[in-house]
Amino acid sequence: MKEDFLHYVWKNGLFQQENLKTTEGEPIKIINKGIPNFDAGPDFVNAQILIGDILWGGNVEIHKSSSDWYAHHHEKNPAYDNVILHVVYEDNMPVYNRNNSQIPTLVLSKHIPKKLLKDYNKLIKNKAILRCQNHIKDVDKFTIVQFKYRLFIERLEHKYQIVKNLLLQTENDWDQVLYETLLKYFGGVVNKDAFELLAGFLPFRVFRKYTDNPFQLEALLFGVSGFLKEPKTDKYYQALQNEFTYLKEKHNLAIMPAHMIKFHRLRPLNFPTIRLAQFAQVCSKTENLFEKLMQIKKPEDAYAILEMEAGEYWDTHYNFDKTTKTRKKRLGKNFIDILLINVIVPLKFAYQKYKGNYNETEIIDLIESVKPEKNKIVNIFTKIDLIAKNALDTQAIIQLNENYCQKNACLRCDVGHFIIRKGL
Repeated sequence: MKEDFLHYVWKNGLFQQENLKTTEGEPIKIINKGIPNFDAGPDFVNAQILIGDILWGGNVEIHKSSSDWYAHHHEKNPAYDNVILHVVYEDNMPVYNRNNSQIPTLVLSKHIPKKLLKDYNKLIKNKAILRCQNHIKDVDKFTIVQFKYRLFIERLEHKYQIVKNLLLQTENDWDQVLYETLLKYFGGVVNKDAFELLAGFLPFRVFRKYTDNPFQLEALLFGVSGFLKEPKTDKYYQALQNEFTYLKEKHNLAIMPAHMIKFHRLRPLNFPTIRLAQFAQVCSKTENLFEKLMQIKKPEDAYAILEMEAGEYWDTHYNFDKTTKTRKKRLGKNFIDILLINVIVPLKFAYQKYKGNYNETEIIDLIESVKPEKNKIVNIFTKIDLIAKNALDTQAIIQLNENYCQKNACLRCDVGHFIIRKGL
């Protein structure tokens, strides 16, 4: 028995509510179970419980065992002075508040239907990666669709908190927030952390001074990230090296540890050198980049802004000092889709909230017009009939996996709730 199951049972009224009595034999009638409390203090607040002939208004505390009241030191906490009912699975001792008044106790185990408990245990004890994989196909489709929308908004709200923290650090400089967020995701899965670190080593106040010159941006990006340390015969490399030597001294810049950025198991088009060169072009060739990205309403708008080629040198290079066959290194639509999902849509959501003109329809329409992501987690879920038609679906799946499935939070999940209630 877990306490969160008792919370779930109480909140949803999934217990027999006739002939309830306290451990002292007084009749109980529940008028209002109360509102879940997500802050410190009792589990449910503003409840109304008729105990004997007296209607009590106050709070409800739930524990697996009565003795947990003392294990959690509630008898010393004034926040629990207004608890009117102690709901437990097992009663092993009477409990008292700070005023030495005994708290009425209801033993819930006697009133939980055996089938409900059996169905819950069957789901929660399943050792499969997805506990509900044998039943999800039977869940009402409307339930799943609505849950996907809620999961997507939850994920956006989480990313919104990250943006708010960046705004605090940058004194509400949206251009700097874009710079740090965009550079991070230009690193891809392998170099995301390294590129985020690079944004810290190369301050935006320095970077923004040179956004009219892609060569100087490359010198800064490659220099600070540690690519320009070694002597080479490559003329373009030497030019970047000389420029960075000057800029480094001028702005007192530090250089990242070279081992942070990785090439291992990356396709050449995803090499960090190519991504940094492309980033320099995007930032130097687009005036008012943040404002333009915030006006995007469909993927084609993003493609028109971001489908840029790395500089001419990179037509014949993937790395310094190694000439290759000529090939334009253009940002592809698939990569721009990743930027839409992880940078543009979250920033657009955050900016609209900041400006007080949040338009949920516009955000939903945009994310639903982006192709679904392809990764291991999405593949696992789609194999059990959780269809992923677009990026909203895949973002919902990732949120579901990270915050529900991996945390065994079946009772907070609409799918788990449906399965337990229906006894599938």
